Amino acid sequence: MLRAAVALLILLSIAEAHAQVSGSVTLVSDDRFRGVSLSDGRPAVQVAIAYDHADGWYAGAFASSVRLEQGGRSGAQGLVYMGFARRISPGLSWELGSQYTRFSGHEHYAYPEIYIGLASEHLSGRLYYTHDYFGSGTPMVYAELGSTRTLSDHLYLFGHVGMLRRNGHGPAHDDTSHYRFDIRAGIGTSLSGCDLQVSWITARGAAGNPYAFGYPLGTRSSRNTWMVSLSRSW
Repeated sequence: MLRAAVALLILLSIAEAHAQVSGSVTLVSDDRFRGVSLSDGRPAVQVAIAYDHADGWYAGAFASSVRLEQGGRSGAQGLVYMGFARRISPGLSWELGSQYTRFSGHEHYAYPEIYIGLASEHLSGRLYYTHDYFGSGTPMVYAELGSTRTLSDHLYLFGHVGMLRRNGHGPAHDDTSHYRFDIRAGIGTSLSGCDLQVSWITARGAAGNPYAFGYPLGTRSSRNTWMVSLSRSW
C-alpha cells in the first residue's frame, strides 16, 4: 500500500501541463480521525499530494505517522483516492469517488470506502460507505458537513460535524449505540503558503467507546481536546 502511494506521488509529480498538482506537509499535535486519535494523543507528521484534471477527474495520496497501540511503536497510514467532480452551477458542484486506507504493521485494519459529495462556496458535504470499516467486517455509513468563513485576508473560521452509523451488530457491542458524532470548530490563519489552525474537537455516542465501531484498540477517544496544526502548501 505504501509503495503504491509512493508510485502515485511520482506519477502525479510528472502529470501533464493542463492538470493541476498540489501538495502539503503538515504537523499536527494529535492525529484526530472522525473524533478518534490515531496517534495515541501525540503529534503526527502528514504529507498529501493531489492531482486535478481539467475534465473533472482527480486523484491523490495521503500519508501520516500513526500510533495504533498505546505506548507502542510508531507506524504509518497510507491513503489513496480517486474520483470525478462536475460543476452543476457557478456556485455548486457534485463529486463521486473512492479511497483505500492501509496501516503499516496493522494490515488487518485496511479498508475501502466509496463516497458522494456536494460543495458550494462556503459549505461542503460527503456521504461515505464501507462494508468493512477498519477491517472489522461491519458496514458503516459516515456523513459529514464542513464550512469555512473568511474574516479577513489572512484569517478564517472553520467547522465540521460528522455522524458515523454502525450497521448490524458487533460481536461484543450489541448493547452500544449505533451512532457516533464528532464536531470540530476552530480558527485559522494563512500567510505565504503556510497555514496555522487551532481547533476544538469533541466526540459523542456509543458511551464514548470507539471499539464498537471497529477502531484500533489503542486509539484514544477522549470526548474533548484541543488540536493545533501547521502546514505548508505548494
